[in-house]
Amino acid sequence: MCPFPWILMLFTMFVLCYKGILSAAVGGQARTPPRGLVPGRPVDLTLEAEARGTPVVVACMAKIHDSKVFDSHRLLSPMLRRMARAATEDGREERTYRPGYDGGIWQVDSSDFRQTLDTRTYPHLRPIWNSIAAKFGIHREDLRWKDLRKPLYSSLVAGLRILTVEDEIPPSIPAQAAFWKNYCNSALDKSPNHYVIAAQEVTGCNATGLDLVFVLDGSASVGGENFQLSKDFVNTIIQSFTIGPELTRVGVIQYSFSVNLEIELKDHTSAAPLIEAVEDIEYDKGLFTHTGEALQYITTHSFTVENGAREVAKGVPKVSILLTDGQSGDYHDVTVWSQRARELGVTVFPVGVTNDVDQEELDTMAGPAGKVFRVRRFRDLEEIVTDMEKSLCRAVAAVPVGTPVTADLDKDAVRHLSFVVPHAGMTFKLTLNRGQVAIYGSSLVTTPNGAIHNFTLTSGDVFFPSEPDSSQDALTTVYVSVYGLSDHSSFTLHTTEGNTTTPPSPQLQGAAHSTATSTYKLDPKGITLFWCLFAYLTSTLCSYLI
Repeated sequence: MCPFPWILMLFTMFVLCYKGILSAAVGGQARTPPRGLVPGRPVDLTLEAEARGTPVVVACMAKIHDSKVFDSHRLLSPMLRRMARAATEDGREERTYRPGYDGGIWQVDSSDFRQTLDTRTYPHLRPIWNSIAAKFGIHREDLRWKDLRKPLYSSLVAGLRILTVEDEIPPSIPAQAAFWKNYCNSALDKSPNHYVIAAQEVTGCNATGLDLVFVLDGSASVGGENFQLSKDFVNTIIQSFTIGPELTRVGVIQYSFSVNLEIELKDHTSAAPLIEAVEDIEYDKGLFTHTGEALQYITTHSFTVENGAREVAKGVPKVSILLTDGQSGDYHDVTVWSQRARELGVTVFPVGVTNDVDQEELDTMAGPAGKVFRVRRFRDLEEIVTDMEKSLCRAVAAVPVGTPVTADLDKDAVRHLSFVVPHAGMTFKLTLNRGQVAIYGSSLVTTPNGAIHNFTLTSGDVFFPSEPDSSQDALTTVYVSVYGLSDHSSFTLHTTEGNTTTPPSPQLQGAAHSTATSTYKLDPKGITLFWCLFAYLTSTLCSYLI
């Protein structure tokens, strides 16, 4: 008998075994990975062609925010968020990915795309392209218009397109709407009013809970009028958040030669008396600018539990907004106490006013997690309000592994956390005290969601390994966002070092246990092919023997 059918069967069996099909076909069960292990590659829909929806757009904005590629253009990121909603309803409109048009969610025309590649005409784009290449691996020389069907590509090129315009982005929403219509809307049948409506729809902050301390420069160089503008800025930010003992708490200090305590985090539980207390702060007009001493004060006093800061187990971010109009007189202390603040879990957003500030000093205060803001004059502080609010909404609470976090969340509210992953990895265990929540964890962005994450968890536990190449000096940080799925949810998130996930029970073998686990999918065609081939060769063998 010709040996070819038997060789074919052996080859087919090898292929099917390799794909995990044969064992399923014979045994009748899917093989399930150990419970809690993070399977497969990270989910990142920002790089998936023709992905759409608000979570995808928010994920793009999270990547842009974390990369800081547009940080020198403070109005650009908020405008990009509004443009996505105005242009295509965050990609939900059917015409977003129409045949023959590759502009993507942000609807970047082919001619506009080509302009962004022209660094001879627009040399100021060259360092931004270099930053994009370093952060995202997207190289200008290799880019094609069709790549903009991937949402992240569309968002980045849309931002670059705006930067090719000679006119600066105007601060007001109506003026931005006209700017968008004139320069970014030639392919769309949309009016400036679409942008205005979009701006209204994407405002607000779903993050709940914040311990926020303002640090005001009270040195003589500021002046009384500018100090009043500083207080106006503080009250504008306050009005963007819900003040309350379980929500946002606000404190204020003033510094110059020394530090003056103005408002403790525990002093006010509603907005009206807090705003009045800010208005009553008197300008110190002190000599010198002891910024390091101010950082020491918030680290050792303002953000302590006895003075109103919440304990780490609450998972509430600690943020300080520090205003300065010049260089510090105690730079060494700035370096030391900026590091101490980070070790305590405090994120600093320094705001440099005038051109007399030291950029290196601002960067030192911000560190990798903070963000530097720059304005030319105190009256320009209002221009950074929106960007500041967005940054505050993305603030993350640093939690040590082993500290359980318990919090309450309303529907659509979110709490952002971060953990330094030990070399042995770490296990997350979710306990639902009431309602439902969804957890997304990521080492890619600081605010993961359904469109970008390494793992998800709605119940049970999950193991997150450390990065394979993480060394003693470079541990992995995993960012966790907890979203409320029902009204008045309550959860406790436990973390332990190493893999302490619960083994699957016998009745759960072969089934997915949670959104953090997965099963091998069976290929019905492969199974049919195997059994048909097996039957044919068996009958052939029987005929040969008979």
